[in-house]
Amino acid sequence: MAPLFTQPSQEAFGPSDWGWVARLLHFSDSALPVGAYAHSFGLEGVCQMGLVHDKETLRTFLNRDVSVSLIHVDLPLVVKSHAAIMDGHYEELVRLDQLSWALRPSRQLREALSRIGKQQIKVYQNTWANAEQPIPELPHNQSPTVLGMFYALENTPVMAAIWSVVYQSYSALLQAALKLLPIGPAATQDLLHDAMTTIQGQLQLVCEIDTEDIGSFNPVWDIGASLHEHAPARLFIS
Repeated sequence: MAPLFTQPSQEAFGPSDWGWVARLLHFSDSALPVGAYAHSFGLEGVCQMGLVHDKETLRTFLNRDVSVSLIHVDLPLVVKSHAAIMDGHYEELVRLDQLSWALRPSRQLREALSRIGKQQIKVYQNTWANAEQPIPELPHNQSPTVLGMFYALENTPVMAAIWSVVYQSYSALLQAALKLLPIGPAATQDLLHDAMTTIQGQLQLVCEIDTEDIGSFNPVWDIGASLHEHAPARLFIS
C-alpha cells in the first residue's frame, strides 16, 4: 500500500530563492506597526462632503478615484524606485521621493506618507535588513519610494511589489471605512475583492509610465483631503 504522505521534493516547492515571499507577506500585513490605522488618507474628508456614505458610493470611490491615483501616482513611484535600486541609481531614488512629496495635494497626506515610511524603515531595520548593506537615505521617506526600495533590496519581483501596494492601499482605506460608514467586515472584503479584480487589467500600464508623466488630477479626493485638514471634528489624522 502506498503511504498516505510522502515528503515533497524540492521541485514541488519551486525555486529555493523565494525568501522574498516572507518579506512581501510581512510588509503587506495590515497589522504592521506603522501607524496606518490613525489615517483615513482623505476618506474622512470625502465622507464629510457626503460623496461617500454607504457601500456602493465607497465602491465607486475605490474603483474610480483610488484606482486612478494608484495607477498614475503611487504604483509608478514604486516601480521607478524599485528600478533605481536594482540599477544602483540612488540619486534617482532621492528624486522620486521628492516627487512623491510634491504630488500630494495637502500637508496632511504628505506627512502621513512620510510618517508611515519612517516607521516602515524602522521595522525593516529591526527585521530583514542586512547590517552590511546600508539603507539609502531619503529626504522625505515617502511610503511608495520606501516600499519600492525595500522590495528591490529583497529581490522581490516588481509585479509582486505592485500587488502588495495595491492591497495595502485598499485595505487601509477599508479599515478606515469601518469606523466612518455603516458597513461591516464582510462588506469590506467584498469591496476589496472587487477593487483588486477591477484594477488588475490596468497594472501593466503602470510599468510603461515615464517618470515625467507621473501624476493625476483627482478633484474629489484632493478637495476632501484638503477640507479635512480644517474640519471642526475628525477621527483620523489625515
